[in-house]
Amino acid sequence: MQALANIGAERTVLGCALLDSGALFRALPLLSPEDFSLDSHRRIFHVIADLANAGKPVDDLTVCDALAGNGQLQSVGGVAFVTDLSRNVDDGLAHVTNVEYYAALLIDKSRRRQAHAAAQCLTAQTENAAVNTDEAIHQVQDALLRIEAASGKSTAQHLKEIMPELLRELEIQAANQGLVGIPTGLHSLDVVTGGIRPGELWTIGALPGKGKTALGVQFLLASGTAGIAACAFSLEMQALEIGKRFLAAKSDFPAFQLRNPRWIKKERWMELAESAAELAQLPIHIDDRSILKIQELLASARLYVRRYGVKLIVVDYMRLVEAPGRDLRERVGHVADALRQLAKTERVGVVLLSQLRRPEGGMNARPTMIDLKESGDIEAASHVVLLPYLPVAEDGKPVPEDQLLIIGKNRNGGVGSLPVYFDEKRLQFVERT
Repeated sequence: MQALANIGAERTVLGCALLDSGALFRALPLLSPEDFSLDSHRRIFHVIADLANAGKPVDDLTVCDALAGNGQLQSVGGVAFVTDLSRNVDDGLAHVTNVEYYAALLIDKSRRRQAHAAAQCLTAQTENAAVNTDEAIHQVQDALLRIEAASGKSTAQHLKEIMPELLRELEIQAANQGLVGIPTGLHSLDVVTGGIRPGELWTIGALPGKGKTALGVQFLLASGTAGIAACAFSLEMQALEIGKRFLAAKSDFPAFQLRNPRWIKKERWMELAESAAELAQLPIHIDDRSILKIQELLASARLYVRRYGVKLIVVDYMRLVEAPGRDLRERVGHVADALRQLAKTERVGVVLLSQLRRPEGGMNARPTMIDLKESGDIEAASHVVLLPYLPVAEDGKPVPEDQLLIIGKNRNGGVGSLPVYFDEKRLQFVERT
């Protein structure tokens, strides 16, 4: 079917590779044998790639010899078929300078064939009563995600392509007082990190009740207030509870009154409604499913990116996301790497909340990267790691003068501690001067 294959483009790419070494090495990083629809074309490209990777010359003669040595020459159409490929280019029907364009045509058809196969798989699975419905859908989601990931193939960029984008980023950063990505709601953190940049995975690690959800909510509000669409996957808290935190942060009503509204005076309910109406205008979306597999999370995130224009995704929290793996370390590593790839392929910021292990030095011990559960996998995948530090006195009351936001990792800047104050009424971190 013409919709699933472009035989002419396949022959042209092979001809360009046989005729011109420059075209060959421009096409190799873009294509794999599976991108060709015909078995004969796949075999020829495989031989071409093997010769090129071995540093051997690639032409009609060397390719025919290699095919003959593999016992495949006659099955692909013989010497005449191979030489006709380069003759097609040599006769002026195509130009080696356009090989990337022809490769793009092949990739598009290859992705379409893969999508077609996924659709057929779904049809077959849904007609099989022995297959669980969720499992059938997950298999198709996995196939589509693999197609999406494979489409990210690209060649190296020359500095002349990188430098203009770099200068634009520096200009934005200078004009916005150091901010180049999505604001966090803390100016000092924006200065040190540049904000949450597209393609970055941030991790917030803390013990239960030590500010990780509060900081995630603060990021969501800062993004929404700036007009940047954001989404939270809240596996631990219901959407209504998240909404109360938004109200506490953006209104004059303290968090304890929103938890116990009987303390709100009747004459102030209109004021509360007005604050809620203002929040309702922010481009923030909450997905509060309590059970979520990593495939479902990725599929939903991509949907929200396309449907709502989401640029920031917050996941609360890691341990509640179901993922394949023989043990906790493998499962955590799978989630962290999947979210890193999501940030990179979709060009969005992703913030992952993770629970720390109990510190050996007691509840007031400063958190470190070692305290991140399965920290090796999380640290490797993250661009930035934040560790809120909220010590308490012997009577259980907070010690504001010692509160810190520790930057354990920062690929785009320095690490260290920022003096902050956690406002218990607003459930927000503020600058401490």
